[in-house]
Amino acid sequence: MAITDLSSDKPPGYADENRWHWVMIPATLFTVLCPLLYAVKMWAKRSTTGVDLGDWLGLIALIFTLITNAFFFAMVHHGFGRHSDVLAYEDVKQSLFYWWINQQAYKVALHMTKISLLLLYMRIFNHVAWFRKVAIGIIVFLVLYTIGSCGAGFAQCTPIEKSWDKTVDGKCVNLYVLFTTNGAVAMVSDAVILVLPLPLIYSLTLPWAQKLALIPVFGLGLVICLASVLRVHFLITTPPSADRSFYIASTMWTILEYNLAMVCLCLPSVRVLLVRGFPRYFKSAASRGSNARSAGLNAGVKTWPSATARNNDTGNWTRADGEPDRIGRHRKSHTESQEIILAEEVSDVERGTTGPAGIKKTVEYEVEFEMLESSKSRGKQSVNKA
Repeated sequence: MAITDLSSDKPPGYADENRWHWVMIPATLFTVLCPLLYAVKMWAKRSTTGVDLGDWLGLIALIFTLITNAFFFAMVHHGFGRHSDVLAYEDVKQSLFYWWINQQAYKVALHMTKISLLLLYMRIFNHVAWFRKVAIGIIVFLVLYTIGSCGAGFAQCTPIEKSWDKTVDGKCVNLYVLFTTNGAVAMVSDAVILVLPLPLIYSLTLPWAQKLALIPVFGLGLVICLASVLRVHFLITTPPSADRSFYIASTMWTILEYNLAMVCLCLPSVRVLLVRGFPRYFKSAASRGSNARSAGLNAGVKTWPSATARNNDTGNWTRADGEPDRIGRHRKSHTESQEIILAEEVSDVERGTTGPAGIKKTVEYEVEFEMLESSKSRGKQSVNKA
């Protein structure tokens, strides 16, 4: 059965209008990009700090992200993006059925991604008591809200079939209020999670190279907040009686919101791949900050080329050829994980001190020199001869 109410007041080309690309382009792009980025994230975590609970929850979020994208593909297949009054009713009903499921899959994907990101924050700022309490509070709220909102979404109509089949007798809650409330909660939680670590990061003393490394992460966070704001804007400005199959601007911003959140979760680990793939460009920028901090140690110290010097990361003693009376100990520690790229300096209110409590990337050199016994003996002989 087709709905063919194409009266003369319809503009030319009305039946052919289609906004499918508002859905298909971003959904296709992120369906390819998100799994690749998450694979890089898991590889980076396994090779650096190890995989933890937050990473497994992020994997669940990725699965729901891909499920949500897949249902959007199915909706487009059944005419989502076209005017509903030019579609067969079976297509309208099937599209609304997928949309009913997708409302809940979207919530799980988005909020699970936020929980994974908060667990990352907690691991980074694990020494800051107030931060952990606030992060745990947000996680508890997101878990309870996701359960409650998904339950309300599944039961939005009585009987449930009326959620996608409008010919069934029954009643529904005010969907306009339901969608707007969900959008507002997502928008506020996006902003809170973005702002939460800023006071701690602002207090850090960092080289410019490390500060620049934060720009993509927080810049993308701002884009996510913008997508959430625009989604709520279109939810509010689109009348409840509007053709939900054709006026899909809010749907486009929904797709951008939860997919960009997944990209934001993966982005810090991508730097590990870039450092290893292009060490000339990415390591040099980070090392300049460390070299500047260690310049005071090396000032006025003469070095000599060595053909037999032996040094490694375990801190073995080495001899510098050309100066046999000095031996030195060289110890180097280095990590490439973006999670520990920031040197931290956060006040501990309880102890009244300032100490480490955040992300750090450290290149540490410890050099010690001692006079050899042979040199001491020669010095004594010279004194006796004199």
